[in-house]
Amino acid sequence: VTISKTPGDNRVAGVVTTNPAYLMNAESIGTAVALVGRVPCRVTGRIEKGDMLVSAGDGLARASADPSLGSVIGKALSDFDGTFGIIEVVVGRL
Repeated sequence: VTISKTPGDNRVAGVVTTNPAYLMNAESIGTAVALVGRVPCRVTGRIEKGDMLVSAGDGLARASADPSLGSVIGKALSDFDGTFGIIEVVVGRL
């Protein structure tokens, strides 16, 4: 698991989480990644509830009006307007 450094990266798989509700392969060493569900996500820029989020290129997510196939990290569940913050997003089949 690595931080995406490419804006709009289509190689994203989920959101790193520190408090998973269910941990598959719990005996494995590594970082927990949320693939489905509601999770906190580090974001930047203006985001409105319902916006699709993609990589901002620095480990953060940003809103995208027209995301490319495979680049969606999740969907914003709240508004945000700032340089850096954390909001809840839904990750999974959107």
